[in-house]
Amino acid sequence: MRTTRQLAALFSLKLFGDEEQEITSVALNSSHVRPGALFIAAQGQRSHGLDHLEVAIRNGAVAVLSDRSMDLSLPNLYHPNPRELAGLVAAEVFETGSAMSLYAVTGTNGKTSTVFYLSELLTALGQSSGLISSAFARVGAATLPAELTTPEAPRIHQLLAEMRTAEQFSAAIEASAQGLSRSRLTGLKFRISGFTNLSRDHLDDYSDMDSYLSAKAALFSPDYSGKAVVFLADEYSQRLFDQITIPKVAIGRDYNFKFENSILTLSGKSELSAELPITGLMAKNLALALVMLLEDGYPAEKLQRAVETINLEVPGRLQKVSEKSPAVFVDYAHTPAAVEASALELSKRFSSLTILLAASGDRDRGKREEMARAAAGFATTIIVTDQHPRSEDPALIRKALIDGLTGFENFEEVPDPAMAIRRAIELTDLGGAVLWCGPGHLKYREVKGEKLDFDAVAIARKALSDD
Repeated sequence: MRTTRQLAALFSLKLFGDEEQEITSVALNSSHVRPGALFIAAQGQRSHGLDHLEVAIRNGAVAVLSDRSMDLSLPNLYHPNPRELAGLVAAEVFETGSAMSLYAVTGTNGKTSTVFYLSELLTALGQSSGLISSAFARVGAATLPAELTTPEAPRIHQLLAEMRTAEQFSAAIEASAQGLSRSRLTGLKFRISGFTNLSRDHLDDYSDMDSYLSAKAALFSPDYSGKAVVFLADEYSQRLFDQITIPKVAIGRDYNFKFENSILTLSGKSELSAELPITGLMAKNLALALVMLLEDGYPAEKLQRAVETINLEVPGRLQKVSEKSPAVFVDYAHTPAAVEASALELSKRFSSLTILLAASGDRDRGKREEMARAAAGFATTIIVTDQHPRSEDPALIRKALIDGLTGFENFEEVPDPAMAIRRAIELTDLGGAVLWCGPGHLKYREVKGEKLDFDAVAIARKALSDD
């Protein structure tokens, strides 16, 4: 807890208003404001935080930190870039600076699975762990819906404070490129940070792949991390590893990874082997989590016992949702590399593969044809459908995907995704599989600014039961 005057002195802020207030929490989103909160009013993509000041006050805000000096009825702290300062202020108020053992994972694909496995392993090792991911947040016994892949800084610190109250003294956190670029991880220091891979995504936010890599590389600096673990999966991971200056190890150099006949084996700097009911794709993410904990000092013998007891099914990540044939999988694959990896995995295991393919509106448009080409490399049949058109015309999104299917003739266009999954099941032989790329764990579709209830897992299961 701090007062407005203390915060002004600590961070060299201008303070307007004579009344001193005790600050018990911090929020950048007016909906997260609690009684006693400092409301940080910053410029967002669509509006300024001050546009939501009335809601913040109604929810209990007692002071404001903003980039505008205004005559307000409550103390007003001024800083030219309040978002940049938000994490540091939140760490001070929530006292989260060094209270927990924190782990972060970045990369294009596999972040959610890796932090999920980290949290599961830590809990199995007796270190009850929280989790902040793009699928959900786990705080104590509660599972909270995800907001952003990496929430705004005050929200992260608030969740960490709640974890600590629930006697969770460790946490695994997804670190997105946008989260790093937009100062959402400020005020946090991670014991170990991991890197999965890098492939095309978010080129609507970053000018090129080098800029995208640079955004993620920021995590592996002394400001954020004590040690780095990199999975040498591609040219970008090698480039990243070469430029990291903090202590570092790599899977593919210091550790060897193998997954054959359902047996995951790590060798080299440490030895570990376990037979596990997972796919090769998920085994890579689990291996990264294991090496991160090995590098944090956990003995291989304890980790081997722990990995044999944890939940290995990650919600919406190549998740099998069928109990009968054909096998149906729902996956969050929304990049060319992710589509290719999931399709390759299933094509090796089943006699045929039907892929439901969609793409999100208002996002990197250039990757759509690449996603379709990736699917065509492994699919027997492709059904092009809708996902989150957002403000775009869904027909044009589908057309871009179809344009990427040049030379691939066995496809259909079924705009309604609920009808598309039924059609996919109908077309797939009993020894085959259906891969629904895109929806993953999400419980909605976003259409023209509105989030419509839509649970792909439940819809797929219903389609199977009706079949």
